[in-house]
Amino acid sequence: MTKLPPLRTMPRVHRDIEDCLKFIEGYLWGKRQDRARDIRHAFRHIRERPLMNCVEARRRSAGVELRRCNVRQFAIIYAFFQPSARFPRGLVSIRAVRHWRVKNVFTGVKEPTTRYGSAGLLER
Repeated sequence: MTKLPPLRTMPRVHRDIEDCLKFIEGYLWGKRQDRARDIRHAFRHIRERPLMNCVEARRRSAGVELRRCNVRQFAIIYAFFQPSARFPRGLVSIRAVRHWRVKNVFTGVKEPTTRYGSAGLLER
């Protein structure tokens, strides 16, 4: 069994997930626990095959290429960083989780301005 690349989330991701789940709860058919499970499974799937989705947006100033993984009615925006000395298996960085109702799921996906490097890791 090959080891998977580590998974990191940007600070906003937990808020994004909560916002999406609250939106889903507003409907009779909305099942919060099921959708949360779908998102967790998608994170695992992205880690297993990070290059499966093509690059759809670039943040040239930070040197980040963004990919999208669709799961149910959500779009998970992530970046994959190739293996390096620090991360020999590469690194998956989840940048945002959006509901498809958003006109452009990449709008507002920015690099942090303080304390975080392009990989979304707290710099020490």
